[in-house]
Amino acid sequence: MSDTVPYRVTVLLFEGVEELDAFGPWETLRFWQELTDREVVVRTASLDGKPVRCSLGLAVTPDGGVDDDPRPDLLIHPGGSGIDHLRHDQAHLARMRSFADTGTLLASVCNGALVLGAAGLLAGLPATSHWSVLDDLAQFPDVEVRTGQRWVDAGHIVTSAGVSAGIDMSLHLVERVEGTARAREVAHVLEYPWDSESGASE
Repeated sequence: MSDTVPYRVTVLLFEGVEELDAFGPWETLRFWQELTDREVVVRTASLDGKPVRCSLGLAVTPDGGVDDDPRPDLLIHPGGSGIDHLRHDQAHLARMRSFADTGTLLASVCNGALVLGAAGLLAGLPATSHWSVLDDLAQFPDVEVRTGQRWVDAGHIVTSAGVSAGIDMSLHLVERVEGTARAREVAHVLEYPWDSESGASE
């Protein structure tokens, strides 16, 4: 990542998104934005730029729409009850494939991995999700389901286990982009007991 080119992060919001799935990573990455000397831009985006109501009732107004330019370098796809719809939404699955094809790093939290699986993006890769949907994840062709790991980094796709594991994954993403010292600095500000060995990189 060049110091002069912004590293753009989008955290996706949608009807029924699980609050901590989205805002655990958002806050982690926003602290990174505050602490780093590099230009990092973290934003939230809904499918159409309009406000959404989250899984437990929180109403949120996003920064814009997910298809707004410029394309993000990293897209966080949370989970939640709304995944039941999105995993069958062909337009959304095509959107995820387009992001992947144009170089966006896709990272899912919890059952958000089911969207990536339905889009065909997990074929041949190791992946994880919330313990309650691992059997669903295993139904997608050629997915190597991992258990007992907070996150799995397969290169162009990163998946995490449920809910709070999105924070662990986000700290790993900071480490991946800017190194262990910066990730530990963010974890210290969060007072989060991050273990860089709690996931797996392929």
